[in-house]
Amino acid sequence: MVKSTGPANQKSKLFKLKKMAKKIYSLPQTNSINFAIKYIEIEGHKHRVSLAGNKKGTPVILMMGVFEDSLADARWLVSNMVNYDKESKFYFITVTVPFLEEYTEIKKHSTMTAKYDGFIPPSKIIKMRGKVKIDPRFDLENCAHTLKKIISVGLKIKRAHFVGHDRGCIIMDNMLAQYPEMAISYSRGSQGWTNFKEEWTKLTQEGIFLGPPHRIMATKAFPKLLKSAIMGGAPFGFIAPSFSKEAAIAKRGTEISDRWEAIQRMPNQSDYFFKLTRQIFRQTDFLDEGRRRSDRSRGFCILDTDFPMMQFQGSDEMLLAEKIPGAKKMPFYRKIMGLIGFGKVTGIFRLFRLRFPTYIFADLPGDFGIISNHTGDQPYWGIWNFWPNEIEDLLPGGKFQDRDNPTWKKNWKKFVKTNSSNKYSTIKTKKGARFSRFVIIKDALHWTHIERPENVAAACFDFIKDNEK
Repeated sequence: MVKSTGPANQKSKLFKLKKMAKKIYSLPQTNSINFAIKYIEIEGHKHRVSLAGNKKGTPVILMMGVFEDSLADARWLVSNMVNYDKESKFYFITVTVPFLEEYTEIKKHSTMTAKYDGFIPPSKIIKMRGKVKIDPRFDLENCAHTLKKIISVGLKIKRAHFVGHDRGCIIMDNMLAQYPEMAISYSRGSQGWTNFKEEWTKLTQEGIFLGPPHRIMATKAFPKLLKSAIMGGAPFGFIAPSFSKEAAIAKRGTEISDRWEAIQRMPNQSDYFFKLTRQIFRQTDFLDEGRRRSDRSRGFCILDTDFPMMQFQGSDEMLLAEKIPGAKKMPFYRKIMGLIGFGKVTGIFRLFRLRFPTYIFADLPGDFGIISNHTGDQPYWGIWNFWPNEIEDLLPGGKFQDRDNPTWKKNWKKFVKTNSSNKYSTIKTKKGARFSRFVIIKDALHWTHIERPENVAAACFDFIKDNEK
């Protein structure tokens, strides 16, 4: 049956969006911290923010990633930072990624179309460029200007500390490149920098995923990939094995269980939410984002700014599945069972367990103890190093993290310093590096602020405190 796209269907959709907008959004008390919710109206759209800490304190602006509830999933990080703030010097403001509220109406432009084609691994191109109409409000630069207006016009803030994660980084990168005077300091996590080569995208045919797969995110295939990666460790592992071992069996209702469920919910959001996210990824690309950071043709460049900047990455990036402690090869019969539907991996991604090395690293419910090929997608060492000009290389020429490798051990001892709290470590930056500090978050992978919020809070708060003026 073909669904109607006529006026009646449009009115029904608008009615549902208005109904959602009237729902009261709130956050629970977290680690004894209460959150207030506020809506900042910019050019007819109400942008949702959460507030915690000292209203008269120095602002700390946070923005997280795309496939999560930006405010709810940041509350553990923020509450830890507020509790670290013993002198009540700071006001923590978390902003939703622009236009990702559930009540947003998609407004496609009459002539503007997608800037990039979609991609379904291992090699299928979905034609979109120049064909599929888009809502230009979701464009990267527009999101950056929208964030600027939320801060300076809506909140009337001139300067702040900034903390971004994933998509939040990308938007903040562009805003602060153009308006560097806004930043007292900037901490960015789980997002690449300037070094990414187009030929690396072809590694997916070898079962190697590098960099956020934005072109997959532009297609309807992505929710299945996200679900397969989170719930079944294929085509690669997206959750730190160390976190899975603790959280997958945690007692329901505990904080660690709530954080585990927050990640598990990401692939199960509404079809309409994923339609909103696809508007972003039909207008952006990981390669393009890297180029923009070093592009001086616009008259501004984040490489030419001088505010203090920190990068934080999870410690479990790019571990080979076979190197995870306790890992054993997945039996062939179990691969076949998964292929015919007895498993959490769905669609084409079930084939990855047949094509590429798959290991069981822990006896956990469902498929949570299984990973195909490797974890993560953002190496900070070796031949695929995303930050070769910023930090000392822990494994020159290496592909995957190998903590038993003599070179890794030697360079870890030489270049890495573990913080006294044992929550994070810092890698030595190179002379002339743009980053003031590069941090490895202990026992975490991509969603560092959900997996180990206390560790990220320690790293970010220490950096903010060190740069408070």
